[in-house]
Amino acid sequence: MMPRRDVLAGAGAMAASVATGMRVEARTPDRRAIAALRGRLSGALFLPGDAAYPTVRQGKGTTPVEDRRPAVIVQPDSPADVARALEFARTQQLGVAVRSGGHDLLGASTPDGGVLIDLARLDRLALDPAARTLHAGGGARAGALTAAGAPYGLVPTLGMNPNVGIGGLTLGGGVGWLSGTCGATVDNLLSVDLVTADGRLLRADADEHPDLFWALRGGGGNFGVATGFTYRLHSVPQVLAGDIGFRADPAALLRFLRDYLARSPDALEIGVLFTLGKTPMAIVRLCWSGELAAGEKALAPLRAFAPAVIDTVKAQGFAAFAGAAPRFDTMFLRGGEFAGLSEPVIETFAGIVAAGGPQDCMIGVLHYIHGALCRAPAEATPFLRAEGNILYNIVAPWQGREAVPDKMAWAISASEALRPVNAARIYPNYLSYDGEDYVRAAFGPHYDRLRAVKRRYDPANVFRNNRNIRA
Repeated sequence: MMPRRDVLAGAGAMAASVATGMRVEARTPDRRAIAALRGRLSGALFLPGDAAYPTVRQGKGTTPVEDRRPAVIVQPDSPADVARALEFARTQQLGVAVRSGGHDLLGASTPDGGVLIDLARLDRLALDPAARTLHAGGGARAGALTAAGAPYGLVPTLGMNPNVGIGGLTLGGGVGWLSGTCGATVDNLLSVDLVTADGRLLRADADEHPDLFWALRGGGGNFGVATGFTYRLHSVPQVLAGDIGFRADPAALLRFLRDYLARSPDALEIGVLFTLGKTPMAIVRLCWSGELAAGEKALAPLRAFAPAVIDTVKAQGFAAFAGAAPRFDTMFLRGGEFAGLSEPVIETFAGIVAAGGPQDCMIGVLHYIHGALCRAPAEATPFLRAEGNILYNIVAPWQGREAVPDKMAWAISASEALRPVNAARIYPNYLSYDGEDYVRAAFGPHYDRLRAVKRRYDPANVFRNNRNIRA
């Protein structure tokens, strides 16, 4: 393993350039073509120098993008606008990047040069309580969908952060607070509205374009611009949820969790964040979606592990729990996946916690792969689920939008320290390392089938600013 001091030395330089992903071509578009495009859009177009450009360029995501300046930003108001933006990029020979929420760990959804298609305006929702379905625009945020279903006790199977855009979350697979009982986001996806590289507007589902529908359920943004999703909802009137905080030895807590999670029922989802800085603490955030009395019994061993500094766990509506927004404007993120909590994983992880870091920075384990998540047929989607694996994330948060290099350097150094103990395959939405080998590994036995779909729908690899599958 690389010594920590060497990792930190390299991380400072990496953080200075934000090293957050691929860059598209920086050609200069023709201004007459820009004016023509602006006149055809029902949405909006922004250029460098426009008063709103800095705000739109940053977006509402958490990934810092202060070194990325698209040549043109289009905020479409319809799928037809998306097709017009793609046609403009093609005729002007410009690269394309698509932003749903802007939380991508590598920042690839915000380009330096080229055309940014920002789906923020495509956020309309259509709920059918009787059918238990919800159609959402590709730029909607997870919290909005949760809030829409709340009056009916209906819940979508999305992630853990209400501010995350549903597009990237869904196309990458989607794991969250209900995965153990309801499966992945893609297991509850009924259809996708897509604009292809050549401007066609398609609806992909089990009957129409089934090959494309299969690929979209975990293959990422490789096949087109997803302008809408239809989801199956679940009846979850109440959950037992909240935080339990400990001041405990990190390695001891991780060893406890290794055994506790292995015996945990499907209804229990846990995320554990180790905070750093002046008052380090382990915060166990949990959600029990089963019968409440059974939940109290299931939590008893956790509460007996050590004296709790805080305990806010209570029966509440799912939206009240899952809708709480993070308190920081910006979060520089890294992540990965462990093949369980082995001793090398625990020692490396606990060493990072013990070494400390900047105030408010955190490192956590979350999304234990179990239950309904693992009962989907292996060939049903490209999203691979290895039972017993667990994801992790590294969070460097701050207020404001400008970069904080020392926090970013810490996150990069922690990510590099954990690289040797990652699983062979890393969940694409948490994949923090660039390179075709990592992408191939992430999709494993599905990679060649995904390539075949890519060749059919995007042979020129227009959609390449992502975890790219090459045709």
